[in-house]
Amino acid sequence: MRSKGPLRRNPSVLFAPGTDGYLAYDVEESCLHRLNASAALIVELCDGTREPEEVSSAVEPLLGAKGAEAAKEWLERALSQGLLLAESSPSSDGPSIPAAQATSLAATLRYQGQILAAFVCQHHATSLASEDSAAWSNLAELAHILGRREDARDAYERFLVLCPNDAEITHILASLRDEAPPPRAPDRCIRQLYARFAEFYEENMCGELDYRAPYLLSIAIREALGDRASLNVLDLGCGTGLIAEHIRPLANHLTGIDLSPEMVTRAQASKLYDVLEVMEITEWLRRDDTPRFDLILACDTLIYFGDLRQVIVPAASRIENGGLLAFTVEDGDHAEGFRLTDSGRYTHTRDHISEVAEEAGMQIERITRQVLRYEYGEPVTGLLAVLERVR
Repeated sequence: MRSKGPLRRNPSVLFAPGTDGYLAYDVEESCLHRLNASAALIVELCDGTREPEEVSSAVEPLLGAKGAEAAKEWLERALSQGLLLAESSPSSDGPSIPAAQATSLAATLRYQGQILAAFVCQHHATSLASEDSAAWSNLAELAHILGRREDARDAYERFLVLCPNDAEITHILASLRDEAPPPRAPDRCIRQLYARFAEFYEENMCGELDYRAPYLLSIAIREALGDRASLNVLDLGCGTGLIAEHIRPLANHLTGIDLSPEMVTRAQASKLYDVLEVMEITEWLRRDDTPRFDLILACDTLIYFGDLRQVIVPAASRIENGGLLAFTVEDGDHAEGFRLTDSGRYTHTRDHISEVAEEAGMQIERITRQVLRYEYGEPVTGLLAVLERVR
Protein backbone atom coordinates (compact mmCIF):
# COMPACT_ATOMS: atom_id res chain seq x y z
CA MET A 1 0.00 0.00 0.00
CA ARG A 2 1.52 3.33 -0.98
CA SER A 3 1.60 6.04 1.68
CA LYS A 4 -1.33 8.42 1.75
CA GLY A 5 -0.44 10.22 4.95
CA PRO A 6 -1.39 9.50 8.56
CA LEU A 7 -4.76 7.81 9.00
CA ARG A 8 -7.52 8.79 11.36
CA ARG A 9 -11.20 8.10 11.85
CA ASN A 10 -13.67 10.02 9.77
CA PRO A 11 -15.30 12.44 12.27
CA SER A 12 -18.64 11.83 10.55
CA VAL A 13 -18.47 8.14 11.47
CA LEU A 14 -19.53 7.31 15.01
CA PHE A 15 -18.20 4.26 16.82
CA ALA A 16 -19.50 2.12 19.67
CA PRO A 17 -18.43 -1.24 21.11
CA GLY A 18 -20.07 -4.22 19.44
CA THR A 19 -20.40 -7.77 20.71
CA ASP A 20 -17.03 -8.64 19.15
CA GLY A 21 -15.43 -5.49 17.84
CA TYR A 22 -16.96 -2.15 16.87
CA LEU A 23 -20.16 -0.78 15.42
CA ALA A 24 -19.65 2.18 13.12
CA TYR A 25 -22.42 4.46 11.86
CA ASP A 26 -21.64 6.75 8.94
CA VAL A 27 -23.85 9.79 9.49
CA GLU A 28 -23.36 11.21 6.01
CA GLU A 29 -24.07 7.92 4.24
CA SER A 30 -26.69 6.66 6.76
CA CYS A 31 -24.85 3.35 6.79
CA LEU A 32 -24.07 0.98 9.67
CA HIS A 33 -20.88 -1.10 9.60
CA ARG A 34 -19.97 -4.02 11.86
CA LEU A 35 -16.25 -4.34 12.51
CA ASN A 36 -14.74 -7.53 13.90
CA ALA A 37 -12.04 -7.53 16.57
CA SER A 38 -9.20 -7.24 14.03
CA ALA A 39 -10.84 -4.29 12.27
CA ALA A 40 -11.50 -2.65 15.65
CA LEU A 41 -7.80 -2.97 16.50
CA ILE A 42 -6.86 -1.36 13.20
CA VAL A 43 -9.26 1.51 13.81
CA GLU A 44 -7.70 2.09 17.24
CA LEU A 45 -4.30 2.42 15.58
CA CYS A 46 -5.61 5.01 13.10
CA ASP A 47 -5.19 7.91 15.50
CA GLY A 48 -3.62 10.41 13.11
CA THR A 49 -0.03 9.42 13.95
CA ARG A 50 0.50 6.41 11.68
CA GLU A 51 0.56 6.01 7.93
CA PRO A 52 -0.99 2.90 6.33
CA GLU A 53 2.30 0.99 6.20
CA GLU A 54 2.90 1.69 9.88
CA VAL A 55 -0.58 0.46 10.82
CA SER A 56 -0.14 -2.85 8.96
CA SER A 57 3.31 -3.29 10.50
CA ALA A 58 1.91 -2.64 13.98
CA VAL A 59 -0.69 -5.41 13.68
CA GLU A 60 1.67 -8.02 12.24
CA PRO A 61 2.99 -9.24 15.64
CA LEU A 62 -0.63 -9.80 16.73
CA LEU A 63 -2.24 -11.00 13.49
CA GLY A 64 0.72 -12.56 11.68
CA ALA A 65 1.93 -11.91 8.14
CA LYS A 66 -1.38 -12.91 6.58
CA GLY A 67 -3.18 -10.69 9.06
CA ALA A 68 -0.95 -7.76 8.12
CA GLU A 69 -1.75 -8.30 4.45
CA ALA A 70 -5.45 -8.51 5.28
CA ALA A 71 -5.09 -5.28 7.27
CA LYS A 72 -3.68 -3.52 4.21
CA GLU A 73 -6.65 -4.66 2.15
CA TRP A 74 -9.09 -3.63 4.87
CA LEU A 75 -7.48 -0.19 5.15
CA GLU A 76 -7.98 0.34 1.41
CA ARG A 77 -11.66 -0.55 1.75
CA ALA A 78 -12.06 1.59 4.86
CA LEU A 79 -10.57 4.57 3.04
CA SER A 80 -12.77 4.03 -0.01
CA GLN A 81 -15.87 3.65 2.21
CA GLY A 82 -15.00 6.78 4.17
CA LEU A 83 -14.58 5.08 7.54
CA LEU A 84 -11.02 6.38 7.66
CA LEU A 85 -9.38 9.50 6.28
CA ALA A 86 -5.83 10.36 5.33
CA GLU A 87 -4.43 13.77 6.18
CA SER A 88 -4.20 14.52 2.48
CA SER A 89 -7.95 13.89 2.05
CA PRO A 90 -9.83 17.10 1.15
CA SER A 91 -12.55 16.19 3.69
CA SER A 92 -10.11 15.60 6.54
CA ASP A 93 -11.28 18.77 8.28
CA GLY A 94 -14.94 17.71 8.19
CA PRO A 95 -17.04 18.54 11.26
CA SER A 96 -17.37 16.17 14.19
CA ILE A 97 -20.87 15.29 15.46
CA PRO A 98 -21.79 17.21 18.64
CA ALA A 99 -23.70 15.51 21.45
CA ALA A 100 -27.00 17.28 20.81
CA GLN A 101 -26.97 16.31 17.12
CA ALA A 102 -26.09 12.71 17.95
CA THR A 103 -28.95 12.53 20.46
CA SER A 104 -31.41 13.96 17.96
CA LEU A 105 -30.21 11.54 15.30
CA ALA A 106 -30.54 8.62 17.74
CA ALA A 107 -34.14 9.58 18.42
CA THR A 108 -34.91 9.73 14.70
CA LEU A 109 -33.26 6.37 14.03
CA ARG A 110 -35.13 4.78 16.92
CA TYR A 111 -38.41 6.05 15.55
CA GLN A 112 -37.48 4.52 12.20
CA GLY A 113 -36.75 1.19 13.86
CA GLN A 114 -32.98 1.39 13.31
CA ILE A 115 -32.22 0.59 16.94
CA LEU A 116 -28.60 -0.52 16.53
CA ALA A 117 -27.67 2.63 14.64
CA ALA A 118 -29.51 4.69 17.26
CA PHE A 119 -27.48 2.95 19.97
CA VAL A 120 -24.22 3.95 18.24
CA CYS A 121 -25.31 7.58 17.98
CA GLN A 122 -26.47 7.71 21.59
CA HIS A 123 -23.23 6.08 22.75
CA HIS A 124 -21.36 8.88 20.98
CA ALA A 125 -23.55 11.45 22.73
CA THR A 126 -22.70 10.07 26.17
CA SER A 127 -18.99 10.12 25.34
CA LEU A 128 -19.28 13.87 24.77
CA ALA A 129 -21.87 14.71 27.44
CA SER A 130 -21.02 12.40 30.33
CA GLU A 131 -22.86 14.63 32.83
CA ASP A 132 -26.13 14.55 30.89
CA SER A 133 -28.41 12.15 32.78
CA ALA A 134 -30.96 12.02 29.95
CA ALA A 135 -28.25 10.87 27.53
CA TRP A 136 -27.42 7.92 29.79
CA SER A 137 -31.08 7.06 30.27
CA ASN A 138 -31.63 7.05 26.50
CA LEU A 139 -28.57 4.86 25.98
CA ALA A 140 -29.73 2.40 28.65
CA GLU A 141 -33.17 2.08 27.09
CA LEU A 142 -31.72 1.43 23.64
CA ALA A 143 -29.38 -1.18 25.12
CA HIS A 144 -32.38 -2.78 26.83
CA ILE A 145 -34.28 -2.99 23.52
CA LEU A 146 -31.26 -4.67 21.94
CA GLY A 147 -30.92 -7.13 24.82
CA ARG A 148 -27.50 -5.77 25.78
CA ARG A 149 -27.91 -6.21 29.54
CA GLU A 150 -24.40 -5.17 30.57
CA ASP A 151 -24.59 -1.99 28.49
CA ALA A 152 -28.03 -1.21 29.92
CA ARG A 153 -26.84 -1.81 33.47
CA ASP A 154 -23.71 0.30 33.02
CA ALA A 155 -25.66 3.18 31.48
CA TYR A 156 -28.31 3.10 34.22
CA GLU A 157 -25.53 3.02 36.83
CA ARG A 158 -24.08 6.19 35.31
CA PHE A 159 -27.55 7.72 35.26
CA LEU A 160 -28.08 6.89 38.92
CA VAL A 161 -24.85 8.62 39.92
CA LEU A 162 -26.30 11.80 38.41
CA CYS A 163 -29.87 11.19 39.66
CA PRO A 164 -29.47 9.11 42.85
CA ASN A 165 -33.09 9.55 43.94
CA ASP A 166 -34.67 8.07 40.83
CA ALA A 167 -36.87 5.28 42.21
CA GLU A 168 -37.78 3.77 38.84
CA ILE A 169 -34.18 3.23 37.72
CA THR A 170 -33.19 1.97 41.17
CA HIS A 171 -35.89 -0.69 40.84
CA ILE A 172 -34.85 -1.67 37.30
CA LEU A 173 -31.25 -2.02 38.42
CA ALA A 174 -32.26 -4.64 41.00
CA SER A 175 -32.87 -6.98 38.07
CA LEU A 176 -29.94 -5.84 35.95
CA ARG A 177 -27.59 -6.35 38.92
CA ASP A 178 -29.10 -9.82 39.47
CA GLU A 179 -29.95 -8.85 43.04
CA ALA A 180 -32.68 -10.49 45.11
CA PRO A 181 -35.87 -8.77 43.91
CA PRO A 182 -38.12 -6.79 46.24
CA PRO A 183 -41.55 -8.31 47.03
CA ARG A 184 -43.15 -5.72 44.75
CA ALA A 185 -42.23 -2.54 42.92
CA PRO A 186 -41.79 0.20 45.55
CA ASP A 187 -44.62 2.71 45.91
CA ARG A 188 -42.27 5.57 45.07
CA CYS A 189 -41.32 3.82 41.83
CA ILE A 190 -44.96 3.44 40.74
CA ARG A 191 -45.83 7.02 41.66
CA GLN A 192 -42.84 8.35 39.74
CA LEU A 193 -43.52 6.18 36.70
CA TYR A 194 -47.16 7.16 36.33
CA ALA A 195 -46.69 10.80 37.24
CA ARG A 196 -44.61 10.95 34.07
CA PHE A 197 -46.71 8.52 32.06
CA ALA A 198 -50.26 9.63 32.95
CA GLU A 199 -50.47 12.52 30.51
CA PHE A 200 -49.94 10.32 27.43
CA TYR A 201 -50.79 6.91 28.90
CA GLU A 202 -53.89 6.14 26.83
CA GLU A 203 -52.45 7.50 23.59
CA ASN A 204 -49.28 5.45 24.05
CA MET A 205 -50.91 2.22 25.21
CA CYS A 206 -53.90 2.12 22.89
CA GLY A 207 -52.45 3.94 19.90
CA GLU A 208 -48.82 2.82 19.77
CA LEU A 209 -48.71 -0.44 21.73
CA ASP A 210 -52.01 -1.98 20.57
CA TYR A 211 -53.09 -2.53 24.17
CA ARG A 212 -55.66 -5.32 24.26
CA ALA A 213 -55.66 -6.44 27.90
CA PRO A 214 -58.75 -4.48 29.08
CA TYR A 215 -60.90 -5.77 26.25
CA LEU A 216 -59.63 -9.35 26.50
CA LEU A 217 -60.07 -9.46 30.27
CA SER A 218 -63.58 -8.05 30.02
CA ILE A 219 -64.52 -10.78 27.52
CA ALA A 220 -63.20 -13.48 29.87
CA ILE A 221 -65.18 -11.92 32.75
CA ARG A 222 -68.41 -11.79 30.75
CA GLU A 223 -68.06 -15.42 29.70
CA ALA A 224 -67.43 -16.49 33.31
CA LEU A 225 -70.35 -14.43 34.67
CA GLY A 226 -72.94 -15.74 32.27
CA ASP A 227 -76.13 -13.73 32.81
CA ARG A 228 -75.09 -12.26 36.16
CA ALA A 229 -75.19 -8.45 36.31
CA SER A 230 -75.84 -5.51 38.69
CA LEU A 231 -72.62 -6.38 40.48
CA ASN A 232 -70.56 -4.64 43.13
CA VAL A 233 -67.21 -4.34 41.32
CA LEU A 234 -63.71 -3.34 42.45
CA ASP A 235 -61.04 -2.29 39.93
CA LEU A 236 -57.59 -2.68 41.54
CA GLY A 237 -54.95 -0.47 39.94
CA CYS A 238 -57.62 1.18 37.85
CA GLY A 239 -55.25 3.64 36.15
CA THR A 240 -57.11 5.96 33.80
CA GLY A 241 -60.06 3.55 33.71
CA LEU A 242 -59.50 1.80 30.39
CA ILE A 243 -61.37 -1.32 31.48
CA ALA A 244 -64.25 0.62 33.07
CA GLU A 245 -66.08 1.21 29.79
CA HIS A 246 -66.22 -2.57 29.27
CA ILE A 247 -67.22 -3.40 32.86
CA ARG A 248 -69.57 -0.56 33.73
CA PRO A 249 -72.63 -2.19 32.06
CA LEU A 250 -72.23 -5.12 34.47
CA ALA A 251 -71.80 -3.00 37.57
CA ASN A 252 -74.38 -1.60 39.92
CA HIS A 253 -71.47 0.03 41.79
CA LEU A 254 -67.90 0.44 40.51
CA THR A 255 -64.96 1.31 42.79
CA GLY A 256 -61.49 2.14 41.50
CA ILE A 257 -58.25 2.16 43.53
CA ASP A 258 -54.87 3.32 42.26
CA LEU A 259 -51.59 4.48 43.78
CA SER A 260 -51.10 7.29 41.25
CA PRO A 261 -53.08 10.49 41.86
CA GLU A 262 -52.43 11.59 38.29
CA MET A 263 -53.98 8.43 36.90
CA VAL A 264 -56.98 8.66 39.25
CA THR A 265 -57.60 12.23 38.11
CA ARG A 266 -57.96 10.94 34.57
CA ALA A 267 -60.19 8.10 35.71
CA GLN A 268 -62.46 10.68 37.38
CA ALA A 269 -62.85 12.43 34.05
CA SER A 270 -64.38 9.27 32.58
CA LYS A 271 -67.33 9.53 35.04
CA LEU A 272 -67.59 5.73 34.99
CA TYR A 273 -66.71 5.11 38.63
CA ASP A 274 -68.92 5.58 41.66
CA VAL A 275 -65.92 5.76 44.01
CA LEU A 276 -62.24 6.44 43.30
CA GLU A 277 -59.47 6.42 45.90
CA VAL A 278 -55.71 6.96 45.82
CA MET A 279 -54.05 4.22 47.88
CA GLU A 280 -51.76 1.21 47.61
CA ILE A 281 -54.07 -1.69 46.82
CA THR A 282 -52.97 -4.24 49.45
CA GLU A 283 -53.23 -1.57 52.12
CA TRP A 284 -56.74 -0.73 50.89
CA LEU A 285 -57.82 -4.40 50.85
CA ARG A 286 -56.74 -4.85 54.47
CA ARG A 287 -58.69 -1.90 55.84
CA ASP A 288 -61.34 -2.80 58.39
CA ASP A 289 -64.03 -0.91 56.47
CA THR A 290 -63.33 -2.50 53.07
CA PRO A 291 -66.63 -3.91 51.73
CA ARG A 292 -67.19 -7.20 49.91
CA PHE A 293 -67.53 -7.46 46.15
CA ASP A 294 -69.06 -9.71 43.53
CA LEU A 295 -66.16 -9.07 41.18
CA ILE A 296 -62.62 -7.84 41.77
CA LEU A 297 -60.44 -7.23 38.73
CA ALA A 298 -56.82 -6.19 38.25
CA CYS A 299 -55.83 -5.44 34.66
CA ASP A 300 -52.03 -5.19 34.28
CA THR A 301 -51.71 -4.36 37.97
CA LEU A 302 -50.16 -7.55 39.34
CA ILE A 303 -47.15 -7.16 37.02
CA TYR A 304 -45.73 -4.96 39.79
CA PHE A 305 -45.96 -7.74 42.40
CA GLY A 306 -43.79 -10.81 42.86
CA ASP A 307 -45.56 -13.45 44.94
CA LEU A 308 -49.25 -13.06 44.07
CA ARG A 309 -50.25 -14.08 47.60
CA GLN A 310 -49.73 -10.44 48.49
CA VAL A 311 -52.85 -9.50 46.53
CA ILE A 312 -54.87 -12.64 45.89
CA VAL A 313 -55.18 -13.69 49.55
CA PRO A 314 -56.53 -10.36 50.87
CA ALA A 315 -58.63 -9.88 47.73
CA ALA A 316 -60.23 -13.30 48.17
CA SER A 317 -61.34 -12.30 51.66
CA ARG A 318 -63.27 -9.39 50.12
CA ILE A 319 -65.15 -11.47 47.55
CA GLU A 320 -68.62 -12.88 48.10
CA ASN A 321 -69.01 -16.66 47.87
CA GLY A 322 -69.31 -17.48 44.20
CA GLY A 323 -67.76 -14.12 43.27
CA LEU A 324 -64.89 -13.69 40.83
CA LEU A 325 -61.34 -12.42 40.87
CA ALA A 326 -60.06 -11.67 37.34
CA PHE A 327 -56.61 -10.39 36.43
CA THR A 328 -53.79 -10.34 33.92
CA VAL A 329 -50.09 -11.02 34.43
CA GLU A 330 -47.18 -11.32 32.03
CA ASP A 331 -46.41 -14.94 31.18
CA GLY A 332 -43.14 -16.25 32.57
CA ASP A 333 -41.17 -19.08 31.00
CA HIS A 334 -39.12 -20.00 34.07
CA ALA A 335 -38.99 -22.65 36.77
CA GLU A 336 -39.74 -20.34 39.69
CA GLY A 337 -43.27 -19.04 40.14
CA PHE A 338 -42.40 -15.41 39.49
CA ARG A 339 -39.41 -13.36 38.38
CA LEU A 340 -38.46 -9.69 38.23
CA THR A 341 -37.45 -8.84 34.65
CA ASP A 342 -35.18 -6.12 33.30
CA SER A 343 -38.27 -4.06 32.46
CA GLY A 344 -38.95 -3.63 36.19
CA ARG A 345 -42.08 -5.78 35.88
CA TYR A 346 -42.65 -9.29 37.21
CA THR A 347 -43.63 -12.33 35.16
CA HIS A 348 -45.65 -15.22 36.58
CA THR A 349 -46.35 -18.83 35.73
CA ARG A 350 -49.63 -20.70 35.46
CA ASP A 351 -48.49 -23.04 38.25
CA HIS A 352 -47.92 -20.11 40.61
CA ILE A 353 -51.44 -18.81 39.96
CA SER A 354 -52.89 -22.28 40.61
CA GLU A 355 -50.95 -22.68 43.85
CA VAL A 356 -51.93 -19.27 45.22
CA ALA A 357 -55.56 -19.65 44.15
CA GLU A 358 -55.89 -22.90 46.10
CA GLU A 359 -54.37 -21.34 49.22
CA ALA A 360 -56.77 -18.39 48.95
CA GLY A 361 -59.87 -20.59 48.65
CA MET A 362 -60.33 -19.76 44.99
CA GLN A 363 -61.13 -22.17 42.18
CA ILE A 364 -59.71 -21.58 38.71
CA GLU A 365 -62.55 -20.87 36.32
CA ARG A 366 -60.15 -20.28 33.42
CA ILE A 367 -56.59 -19.29 32.55
CA THR A 368 -55.78 -18.39 28.95
CA ARG A 369 -52.64 -17.21 27.22
CA GLN A 370 -53.04 -14.06 25.12
CA VAL A 371 -51.01 -11.24 23.55
CA LEU A 372 -51.77 -8.29 25.81
CA ARG A 373 -49.92 -5.59 23.87
CA TYR A 374 -46.70 -4.90 22.00
CA GLU A 375 -43.43 -3.49 23.27
CA TYR A 376 -40.63 -2.37 20.96
CA GLY A 377 -42.52 -4.15 18.19
CA GLU A 378 -42.56 -7.51 19.98
CA PRO A 379 -45.69 -9.16 21.44
CA VAL A 380 -46.06 -9.17 25.23
CA THR A 381 -47.76 -12.45 26.09
CA GLY A 382 -49.76 -12.68 29.26
CA LEU A 383 -52.05 -14.93 31.25
CA LEU A 384 -55.70 -13.96 31.75
CA ALA A 385 -57.01 -15.62 34.88
CA VAL A 386 -60.53 -15.79 36.26
CA LEU A 387 -60.87 -17.32 39.75
CA GLU A 388 -64.08 -18.10 41.65
CA ARG A 389 -64.35 -17.99 45.43
CA VAL A 390 -65.47 -21.37 46.74
CA ARG A 391 -64.77 -21.03 50.47
